[in-house]
Amino acid sequence: MNGKITFVGAGPGAPDLITIRGAEALKHADLVVYAGSLVNEKLLDYARNAELVNSAKLSLDEVLALLCNGYRAGKSVVRLHTGDPAMYGAVSEQYRELDRQCIPYDVVPGVSSAFAAAAALKTEYTMPGLSMSVIMTRDAGRTPVPEKEALSSLAAHDCTMCIFLSAGNMRALIDKLRAAGRPEDTPVAVVYRASWENEKIVRGTLADIAGRVEEAGIKRQAMIVVGKVLNREQGGLSCLYDRNFAHGYRGAGSESFRGQCAVFAMTREGIAKALEIASGLAEADVFVPEKYATLVPVHRRVIYPDGRSKQAIAQAWKSYRGFVMVMAAGIVVRHIAPLCGSKTSDPAVVVCDERGDYAVSLLSGHLGGANRLASEVARITGGKAVVTTASDVRGMTAFDELASRFHYRVSNPGAILKVSSHLLENGRVEVRMPRVLYECFYADDARIVFAGESRDISVSIPETETVLRMEAPHCFVGIGCRKGTRSASLKAAVAEVLERSGILMDCVDGFASADLKKKEKGLLEFARETGKELRFFSEKELNAQKVEHPSEYAMKHLGIHSVSEAASLLAAGEGASLVTGKTVCGPVTVAVARQTKKTTP
Repeated sequence: MNGKITFVGAGPGAPDLITIRGAEALKHADLVVYAGSLVNEKLLDYARNAELVNSAKLSLDEVLALLCNGYRAGKSVVRLHTGDPAMYGAVSEQYRELDRQCIPYDVVPGVSSAFAAAAALKTEYTMPGLSMSVIMTRDAGRTPVPEKEALSSLAAHDCTMCIFLSAGNMRALIDKLRAAGRPEDTPVAVVYRASWENEKIVRGTLADIAGRVEEAGIKRQAMIVVGKVLNREQGGLSCLYDRNFAHGYRGAGSESFRGQCAVFAMTREGIAKALEIASGLAEADVFVPEKYATLVPVHRRVIYPDGRSKQAIAQAWKSYRGFVMVMAAGIVVRHIAPLCGSKTSDPAVVVCDERGDYAVSLLSGHLGGANRLASEVARITGGKAVVTTASDVRGMTAFDELASRFHYRVSNPGAILKVSSHLLENGRVEVRMPRVLYECFYADDARIVFAGESRDISVSIPETETVLRMEAPHCFVGIGCRKGTRSASLKAAVAEVLERSGILMDCVDGFASADLKKKEKGLLEFARETGKELRFFSEKELNAQKVEHPSEYAMKHLGIHSVSEAASLLAAGEGASLVTGKTVCGPVTVAVARQTKKTTP
């Protein structure tokens, strides 16, 4: 019986930086051929039952003979290389010979010394405004480099450089960087044995780094990093975490879907796509048949018996605001048909194919938010959202969609169809609503006439009795803050959370906090500036209120298990629910609770 050969990246040095897969390969190895002093021998402790061979003095033929003979003898053989085998690992010639002999092998990647150096330097190699590319290279030595890859050519790009295997002649290397046009004040760092116990870091510029490296006695096993990114005080901000920037895993502002989602899949391929989608949604569980349970992480997994998907969907129907079904649309239609009630109560349902090419808004596109959920799923998968509601096809924000986005309650759902049909036939309507909503969504539409500002929304068809009425939410914002927090910081934090939550400031009835914040000047000033009520609650009242996210820190230091969430719920009154749980914004924590209010038909 033949054995198994696995090439394993040992990582940069520290034994706990090897991958879990790499460590497991060592634990089950019968023979380990490791790359001498470049590999931390503490890693060999994983291989307690293996024969250990140091390859430092072996030729390529001798190494290959060990690997091939071990494989043919039925052994589990690990070839342990430093860092990641793909970077100057001298593995290609080993791969070639094994391929020639038709001997299979696996490769386990490792952490490169380039990235261990970045961690040691606490820097990012790519920074907006400084460098968005990284060149990984080496200087010519006993091993030549192609003419077009000479340092003097590559350095002219002015991006970040990680230079391997080149610390032996720093002065010659610096001269080549100068020849490429790099200025004397270009930051340079040299990291010796990154992540090892004797790690050493030398920083400088082109003008002085060579002397500093010589003084430190560094001649080999060092990563040389060159570039402006080493000055962390420079550089712009990435768009990745900009709250106004939408990307594959985050929608922008109030257009994103809010609420717990159930993601269903029935096949192995579908489950892989379901996990991708779930990881990009704010809150999502993945429902899988029992036979595929191990494919899903425990914290997301909901298991149902094989062949019982219809029953699983029915049981989950009233517990989730959104459903993403990674399966055929026909199956979904047949399963949910008996469950559908009305557009005011049905959850959002989106159907997605296993490749993620299309996300189809199937049910409750506006009030349920399926159109927005479809757009989020499409962003995550890189696919296309398919929305068929007439208003959206024509580029108009439907009024029931507006209600869903901004937490308005539709008082008379029967009027939705009348108003929508009238508009789709190019009829004219008059609206009363917050001016900010009108200007954002309807000011450019000549059919929709602004009749006055109002906290609630009404849409009337002139010369008829048809009036669509939507009640504004009544919310309280709970605030916790560090001592001495300024009004401007509070204002910015509250504005950010309200925008994320889709709550207008006009819909906030007041703010709430703990009694111990009664003398906070910034908080009092903020309340005065907004003209809103500010309520305070005692320690006893706050601790009696059940919350979703109790704080160990607040309990330890203040004797209160929650400030922002508990205060918002208490202020909003009996039966209130959280719109947004505790959100930390620097020195401020914010939560938003909504009052329970019955609609008037």
